Amino acid sequence: MSEHILVDGYSLIHQWDELRTARGRGAAAGRDALISALTRFHDSHGGGLTVVFDGQSVPKGGAAIKTGIQIVYSRAGESADAVIERMVGQSPRPADFLVATDDMAEQRVVEGFGAHTISAAGFRRMVEDDSKDLGREIKDLSRRNQGFSRRR
Repeated sequence: MSEHILVDGYSLIHQWDELRTARGRGAAAGRDALISALTRFHDSHGGGLTVVFDGQSVPKGGAAIKTGIQIVYSRAGESADAVIERMVGQSPRPADFLVATDDMAEQRVVEGFGAHTISAAGFRRMVEDDSKDLGREIKDLSRRNQGFSRRR
């Protein structure tokens, strides 16, 4: 897997049913739902993870790091795509990036730099599969611990 995942925030929110529903309650609710899903993913997967949002509805405080995830907002008049493309293009190791977006033009640009891309649906499956795998591991560990407790 890539060393650092860059997520085009609103691209994922618009393509992920649960996040789109949360977004219906407002931009902040959609962002919070995405960050919550990404936090669970990051906790089990590790590695670098940055989510980039278009800056038209930047909350007070702007960019932040929450639970190990870097959250970046584009400047006024700049798109999240431009921020992601700049991050990849200026990196000495663009091949270390996996960019999650449904924007085909953005995919072509970052792939031209050497980064890897994944669609919003593909990334959603990756996050959901990771969550299922973690659930199975927890169940297995719980079963093993119950057996250990009985033997004592």
